[in-house]
Amino acid sequence: MIEWSWACLWRVVGVRSVFGLVVVLGLVPAGSAAPLFGRPASYEVDGSPIGVGPLEFDGERGQDIVTANSTGAEGPSFSFLANRGAGSFLPETRMVVNGYTLQNLITGDFNEDGRGDIAVAADDITLPVRGVVLVYLSTGAGTFAPPLEYRLPGLFPKCLESGNVNGDAALDLAVCHSTNVGGLSEGRVTILLGDVSQGTPSGMFRVGPSELVGGDPSSVAIGFVDGDGDSDLVVGDPVDDAVFVLFGDGVGFGAPVTVGTVDGVSSVAVGPDAPGGAGVAATSRSRNRLMIFEQSAPRTFELLEEHQVFLPSGMRAFDFDQDGDRDLAIASSLGGELWLGLDDGKFERGELIYTASIGPLSTIAIATGDFNDDGRIDVVASSSEDDEVTVVLNGVDAVFTPTSTPTITDTPTITNTPTVTDTPTRTLTPTRTATLTPTNPDPTPTPTPIVTTTPAGPGDANCDGRIDAADLAGVARRIFAPGCPAADVNGDGAVSAADTIALIQLLQAR
Repeated sequence: MIEWSWACLWRVVGVRSVFGLVVVLGLVPAGSAAPLFGRPASYEVDGSPIGVGPLEFDGERGQDIVTANSTGAEGPSFSFLANRGAGSFLPETRMVVNGYTLQNLITGDFNEDGRGDIAVAADDITLPVRGVVLVYLSTGAGTFAPPLEYRLPGLFPKCLESGNVNGDAALDLAVCHSTNVGGLSEGRVTILLGDVSQGTPSGMFRVGPSELVGGDPSSVAIGFVDGDGDSDLVVGDPVDDAVFVLFGDGVGFGAPVTVGTVDGVSSVAVGPDAPGGAGVAATSRSRNRLMIFEQSAPRTFELLEEHQVFLPSGMRAFDFDQDGDRDLAIASSLGGELWLGLDDGKFERGELIYTASIGPLSTIAIATGDFNDDGRIDVVASSSEDDEVTVVLNGVDAVFTPTSTPTITDTPTITNTPTVTDTPTRTLTPTRTATLTPTNPDPTPTPTPIVTTTPAGPGDANCDGRIDAADLAGVARRIFAPGCPAADVNGDGAVSAADTIALIQLLQAR
């Protein structure tokens, strides 16, 4: 008979449902090691955060946090949480982003000036609709230059990741999106190559290789899969129910190699290194599974093991316990699940990092950073359903000083856009600069119900009586009012990329 460690159970705080409490009992067996992560702390942000990341924007007191929010009080926005020290954060400040729907976010020091920059995948909703990546370079003291916009050869970017793809001194960006070819949707992963000027990254990019992969990819990871020293791309596609690897050669990528079938794949990661090459981890949202694939031969994969998780969403791989094996932090309907890597390439259930009660349509993002400057990697996660971020420190309890009425300060000051100059090898020409409108909104806006009983017609995906850009964003991300038949724009009985294309045509014709 299995007994359960109550000491480990009571360490977790924030249980929000009886169901969550019951499931937690099955996550920590008796005799297990002490929890790696401390008690979490949560902070309010603007409406429906769809991405979160660490961001050193003021150079003080440790890494800060930024979220990208899809439905803020005054439209899409960024929320900034300044680190007040020891991994505790001040109430948010906001910056509104006009003219775009935000889809995903990644952070990094793109010009190596010691300050964190922001990249966000978005839809430019001024007709004709187009997919873009916006890059915000820090100007210091929590301020950012107006964004540089890079147009993608396609529509509706769903994932964004940073890494060094071509081995030079600059971080690159990988973004997955779709392309309309003859009325049909084809998947792509496009690389934005970081520019290097006189040996130093400039923080600017150019559109590089754009590879066909799957039907509508939604997750990507950058890493060394076959051990040849060139970065590879692991891509998850929930339309094809498959995981692929695009093996790099330092310049471009080969044709996609199928890792395996994963129904409703929701996230991917490069798994532990093994004699045959690194493994691949993938989560299945429709089957509630974590699936680990190994290379049985070079560039040939087979399923090694699978475990049960609960409505998994985002996933991050890192050696959290510093034992030399890569671990996995998975955002699920329970909260954050830690899976510990073993020497044989397999994983075992570790602990519940934090608890949550997340609905099936919620967007959950997870990221890592060192928020208390102790050299250990911590976890931060955002929930679009709860409009908050949760911070969990590695080894200690998070320090939280609640404020009943948080003060929203002015948004970061916007400075002029950096001038893009010619280089000996290429010219960088960002397509245009968007305008950001500062705001100082009420931190606790009252939500307005959007669902009515009668849709305006096919394309009114949120059943609010209008067919507009909000419907386009909902159909593109497969998030729409439950039971609203108008999301099926083409009437084929399912909501897919074909409905997104049909809705674009409908809006352009009006």
